[in-house]
Order: sequence, then structure tokens, then C-alpha cells
Amino acid sequence: MLHVIQEKIRQASWLLLLFLLPGAQALSAADYRFEGVDRVVVVGDVHGAYDELVTLLQGTGLVDAELRWSGGEAHLVSLGDLLDRGDYGKQVMDLLMRLDEEAAAAGGDVHVIHGNHEAMNLAGDLRYVSLGDYAQFGAEQAGEFPPGFFERRAALAPDGEYGAWLLDLPVAIVVNDTLFIHGGVSPLLDRLTLDTLNERARSDIRRFAQGWHTLLDAGIVSDDDGQRMIIARAAALGEDAAPEVRAAGDAITAATEGLPFIPDGPLWYRGNSLCHAYVETEPTKRVLEQFGAARVAVGHTPTRGRRITSRLDGHVLRVDTGMNVSAYQGRPSALVLEDGTVRAWYAGEGYAEVETAPPREWDRPYGMSDAEIEAFLLTADVTEVDAAGDAEVQRVVLEHDGRRLDAVFNTVDTAPGLESRRWRRGDEQAERFGYEIAAYRVDRLLELGMVPVTVEREIGDARGSLRLWIPGSFSERQRQAQQIPFTGACDLAGQYQLMSAFDVLILNAVHDLGTLRYDEDWRLWLTDQSEAFGVASDVRAMLRNSELTLTPQMGAALETITAQNVAPLSAYLHPRQLEALVTRATQLQRLR
Repeated sequence: MLHVIQEKIRQASWLLLLFLLPGAQALSAADYRFEGVDRVVVVGDVHGAYDELVTLLQGTGLVDAELRWSGGEAHLVSLGDLLDRGDYGKQVMDLLMRLDEEAAAAGGDVHVIHGNHEAMNLAGDLRYVSLGDYAQFGAEQAGEFPPGFFERRAALAPDGEYGAWLLDLPVAIVVNDTLFIHGGVSPLLDRLTLDTLNERARSDIRRFAQGWHTLLDAGIVSDDDGQRMIIARAAALGEDAAPEVRAAGDAITAATEGLPFIPDGPLWYRGNSLCHAYVETEPTKRVLEQFGAARVAVGHTPTRGRRITSRLDGHVLRVDTGMNVSAYQGRPSALVLEDGTVRAWYAGEGYAEVETAPPREWDRPYGMSDAEIEAFLLTADVTEVDAAGDAEVQRVVLEHDGRRLDAVFNTVDTAPGLESRRWRRGDEQAERFGYEIAAYRVDRLLELGMVPVTVEREIGDARGSLRLWIPGSFSERQRQAQQIPFTGACDLAGQYQLMSAFDVLILNAVHDLGTLRYDEDWRLWLTDQSEAFGVASDVRAMLRNSELTLTPQMGAALETITAQNVAPLSAYLHPRQLEALVTRATQLQRLR
């Protein structure tokens, strides 16, 4: 028993040593929060794009023609991901390290936030390092490894020039009323303080980095082992391993479960950027309140239009516009916070307003807007019809001007003219293609964005609804049959709550597993509402044996369902259906 206790003491000593190696100085609370800053310039993911970074630093007046600090008391914030993909990560680090000293002398400051790619490089994940980047560190070929490989690894080691600097970077800071973090703030951070977040995350990155290099020196991991193999070898260490080796392995194993290496952690979380605003806003606000901030600026996830955008009622500012043009086809940009204003700056354009993103974004075919997709569905040539399917519901292919889209054509109408005649018993059982068009328009009134674009069109001698087929989508039936594991960034439960509210609103009681679809990013899409729009209106009776939670944002959206706004739907819905729709919307709002 005594030798077991002694062994544990030795391991604990080595673990403590991992925290006390050079460069392990702690930052104080004051290093994470800064007040009274008149001008803040924020840059997103650089990814080795040195020239582009210089362009925006000069364009925003932070450096002069000789690349010396000229920003006075301004603060520059880099949201991380200086490394990978591009060739000039070393030069980017050199520039920011120098500017940090020059800015401090002028009363300003330079803050570089940890990105996931910094953590990856410090933890042995080198998949995205370019040959050109290696070459910046050395020209000597070493066997099968590219020139500069070993020099770069040494420079980014915990005791190397760049590694020591990177390990001292914060994971999150607050300047004035804005939180700056690379990936985003998930509910995982809800109970953490700014200090605790930084201390825990920085400690995990350091533990992994130091553990990896200890195992390298001991010959436990090889030069070509990637991060997954490093983790596997650390976990496989036996009782006979030397104490310092066991301690290093344990440190790696523990760190991999820490904040910097998990999907919902601050370096990786994409929910603030990608998830539906009606679901994401309230959890984000709670975390921001915890950190004493009014909003958060994030990188990590390039904006779809490569423009800086605001979302979640202004609580999130997205700054990654793909600065590395060759990798992301984006543009150099900066976010400028000054005199109570929020502006964007773009290379070749100058200052511009920050654009507001819609509540839900997705990978639109050819970048087309809803209006453009509608026009395409209405006018493009039908080049293929899937005759093997149902004669009344067919897959079709449309083509125009080199573009091609798939769609679903539905001609089912068991009650023609229902919208303009007297309501009859049994009309609630009608199945009508027009209901799909009405559902799409209600969805867009709500700005829900969960129903694919749908129009009315004539193909051949038949008239029906033509609904966009979401590219790369699969159904809930397929997911269950193939046991497809969930890999999305956005919580399915929240999306299903939005679906439930929409179903109650349009009284869509019929759901086939084939009508619930997911795109490649696991966004939920609602298809086939051809049996919706009954005239029952007692929402509480409908929900008697079920739970429905409405977020404030969904509740506010329901205010758009008024008699005036839904009047254009009279082309598809009977007056009784329209009246019931508005009544259900009013009753749903009372659930808030």
C-alpha cells in the first residue's frame, strides 16, 4: 500500500511541474477586462494571410507605411486563428508581438485571443499547416518531413519563442461592453466567470502541450503522430511507465475533456453563428450577462456573404469574413467600435454598415435569395420528371442559365375551389397543394425559414405547388433506418420546439417521418403541409397532453400573424381557415 501512495505522490509532483514550467505565469483579472477604451478594431481569422492583415491594419489607421503602430490609444483585438491554411503564420505572429509592445508604449493595446487552430498546433494537430508555413521556419529537409518541420515544432513548443507566447494568450476578454471570444458562448459557460473560463481553458491547453512534448522526448509518441494518436498513446500508458511519462499522459487525457477541445467549448462552438435566432438568443444573453457584457464578437465561422454581420438582436457580431482569400474566397475586413458606433471596414471599400443577418441562414443554392429561388422555380425549364413516383407528387429537375435545381411538384387537390365557396362538413379533411404555398408564406411572415421555398406553377397541363428540394438533405426516416449519428452544431430539441409551434399555428396534425428533413448541417426542414389549416382554434385544448415552450423571439414573431397580413392567403385558404389561423396565433402568444 505504501508504494502505491508513494507512486501517486510522485505522479502528483510531475503534474504540478507541468503547471510550473517556464511561461506558466498566471494572468490577473485585470488582464481580461478593459474599460474606457475609445476605439477598438477587431480582426477575424487571419490564417496566415499576412499581406491582407497588413492591408486592414493600415486601412484602419493602426499602422503606418513602415508598419509601426500609429493607432495611439486604440485597442486591436485579434479573434485568433493566426495559424494554418496560409503560408505566413510566423510573420503574422511576429507583427502582432511587435505591435503589442509599440501599442503599449503609446497607451494602446493589442489583444490576441486563442483560436482553435492555435490550440490545435500546440496540441500536435498539424493537419492544416501548409508547406509554405513550415518553410518560414527553416529550409533543411529532414527525411520524409518537409523543410522547417522540426524547427517549427520547436518554435511552437511550450519553451519555444512562439509557443510560450501562444500559451500566455487569453481565451476571452471584455473590452467596454463587448466580449471577445473565438468560437462563441454556449450554455456550457453559463456558470463560469471570465477569470475561471480563462484559467481553466488556458490550463488545459498548456497541460496538453507540455504533456505532448514530454511524450515526444520520451519516445512514446513519434514525430509523425497526429493529435488522435497522441491521445491514444497517452491513454494506453501502463503502470510501468516512468512517473513523468504517466503524469504527462494523464495530463493529456484530462485536457482533452476540457473547454479548449470540446465542440461546445469557447474555441469551437458555432451556435452563436449558425443556430436559429429564435432558439439561440436567450441562452446567449444569459451567458453574456454572466460575463458582464452586452454582446460578443466571434470569429471561427466564416459569414456566408463574407460580410461582417450582426445577429441575435445585436448580441452577436460575426467578424470572420474569410481573410485568407485563397482558402475562403473572402475579403480582409475589420470591425470598428468607436464613439458608440459599430462599423465594418473592408479592403477596397472602406467603412460600411454592419449588416443584420436573418434569423436563420443556410447554404443557399448558388447564393440565391428566396425571391431569386422563387423566380427560378417559376420560370426555369423542366428538364427531367421522375415518372417512377406518385403521379400527383413528382420530383422534377429545373435548369436555366447553367444552374440546376431539384424540386417537388404536387398537384393533389381533393377540394378544388374550397377557398371561395361555402364551408362544408368534411372540408377539414381536404388535401390541397395550395396549403403548401400558404404554409411557406406563413413561415416567411414569421421569418422562421424552416419551410423550403414553394411557388404555384403549371407544368404541362397540370397546376400545383413546386417546392425546392433541399440539396443534400435526408429524412428522419432515413436517419432512423441508417442510424445516422447527429453531428450538427445546433440543438435538435430547440428546432423541434419551433416545429411544434409552427404545426400548432397552421394546424398541421399529420407528420410522416419522410416529411421531416435535415440538410448537411442538421438544420431541420418542414415539408408537405398539404393537410394543414383546419379551423379548430382552441390551442390550450390541443396542448392539453403535451408541452410547448415558446421563446420570446418566437412569441414576437407570432405578432405578425394578423388578419391584414394573412389576407393575401385568401387565394388558398377559406375565410374560416384564415380566421382560425389568426386566433391560434393570438392564443399561442399567451403561452409566453
